[in-house]
Amino acid sequence: MAHTGYFIVADITGYTQFLTQSELEHAEDILDSLFKAQLDFFQPPLILNGFRGDAILAYVLEGTFVQGQTLLETLEKIYYAFTDLREQMRQNTTCTCNACRNISNLDLKMFVHYGQFLLQKMGNREEMLGAEVIVVHRMTKNHVKEQTGLQAYALFTEKAIDALNLGDIRATMSPYAESYEHLGEVKMLVHDLGAAFKRWRETRRIFVKPEDTHIHLEMDLPVPPALAWDYITKTELKCQWLQMEAVSRVDDLGGRIRSGSQFHCAHSAADIRYTIVDWRPFDYYTTDAIGFFGLPYLATYRLVPTTHGCRFVWLCTFSEEHRAQLEPLYRPILADDIKVLRAMIETDLVAGKIVA
Repeated sequence: MAHTGYFIVADITGYTQFLTQSELEHAEDILDSLFKAQLDFFQPPLILNGFRGDAILAYVLEGTFVQGQTLLETLEKIYYAFTDLREQMRQNTTCTCNACRNISNLDLKMFVHYGQFLLQKMGNREEMLGAEVIVVHRMTKNHVKEQTGLQAYALFTEKAIDALNLGDIRATMSPYAESYEHLGEVKMLVHDLGAAFKRWRETRRIFVKPEDTHIHLEMDLPVPPALAWDYITKTELKCQWLQMEAVSRVDDLGGRIRSGSQFHCAHSAADIRYTIVDWRPFDYYTTDAIGFFGLPYLATYRLVPTTHGCRFVWLCTFSEEHRAQLEPLYRPILADDIKVLRAMIETDLVAGKIVA
């Protein structure tokens, strides 16, 4: 049976040179750690397909992401884990062998294409087959570094970008094209992973601490964090389970939701305005909001992986001055909203709108 989805290759830059110019025992340990750092994030809806020397192969079935930004941020998170560990190893070692001295020469690049493919059983694993699968492997041979100067990047075909429906986010990427034998010209876009990592490192963490929480609600959801993330962040879906009349963006930050994004929510009881002040995909995000009676509150929306999906944790805090007024008002409303969220996800699963 043919499947439709995204093919992903995560390829370590400098792998061959690192192995040939380093002590094998140390080099093997370093590369093993860097592979494991990535594999921690190759979890559903990303499906690990195998390895090709210096590369990890995976695919994502269509329907397992509700919004394209989530797939982009999944790839970024893999890169953050890789780079964070590489920097830790580089800074913390006192070894002077070639392998340890050459750690900083390693980097990561990713390739994404979209189309139909077959899964063929090969021994104890599955092999992706199809003409579209060939494209993503050919993409690893390119001149991106020479033309852009980037060593760490995610390279998407236009076909993948169109399927992801990234909208204005597309404008933040650089157009690129490469010609391949039997394929002709393949139009692509380049996303700078190094710049994304720098922004991530510089973002200050802001979240509602347990000791400051006035409303603490939890609900188990039957989908993995990356899919639940879409439901608690995508404007149209959030509007439904928060039972808002409308939610609109009022910032000028382009198409991507991130720290600094501002929203206006029309509610039957009151208008609510909020700004995202901390954005950590698939882990948590925090909003600074003006709600009922024009009074402020801080809310953290967190996802915790579980055996059968994830747990949605909703933490809210108010100023002590207004706590007595706001807590009894918000608590029943939020408790009802979180039930609606679970019901929405369960309904979409049954209807086949999403794939867990």
